Amino acid sequence: YDRVIKYFWRSSMNSVNNFDDNKENATTVHNSKKELDKDRAGKTYAKITVEDIENIEEFWDILDPVYWTIDIYSSYEEYLNSAKDFTLEQRYLNAISWYFMEVNNGGHFQFFDNSTGIVWDDALNGLKQFGMEELAANFKKVVDLFGGSIPFDREERWEAMDKMSEDFEELLDKADSVVYDLYDYDYTFEMKYIKSHPDKFVFEGYYNKIV
Repeated sequence: YDRVIKYFWRSSMNSVNNFDDNKENATTVHNSKKELDKDRAGKTYAKITVEDIENIEEFWDILDPVYWTIDIYSSYEEYLNSAKDFTLEQRYLNAISWYFMEVNNGGHFQFFDNSTGIVWDDALNGLKQFGMEELAANFKKVVDLFGGSIPFDREERWEAMDKMSEDFEELLDKADSVVYDLYDYDYTFEMKYIKSHPDKFVFEGYYNKIV
């Protein structure tokens, strides 16, 4: 009789323990879901597959998640860290996009003067990668004015620009003209590369888009 009582007591305790374990696991899953929902709140979801890329005609449909995610306003380490979930090709695409937007708006001087100058190395490599050889050669001449390397830090870049020779801005103007003559801002080069390498530009996830 005592053995029977002990058996039922142990069985009851096991049931209670199992219930507590299941309750704890359920609570953990619930809390994880709450944290995930909180993290996703207000963010934009996008899924871009290889098939989508093969059919997409709008350049910004591909760039959008990258553009809004990569941080160009902090340190270079934070810039790289913010791009860690993207391919190198996506990072290059974002960099050359910033390069062309800035040069079109205020020339190379504005590109370097603003936070966008942090992407200069990726922009140079991106121009080469995307088959824009003449534009890459033109930009390389500008980089060479700095001795072949440009500070990623904005204030250090300003200091480097202040130390340039008197004809620095004139040389930048010439480089601007080359871009205006060669680049039509229709994303032809970019889309050709993207369509040839769609697996490098897929994306699925949430990102902060300021609208």
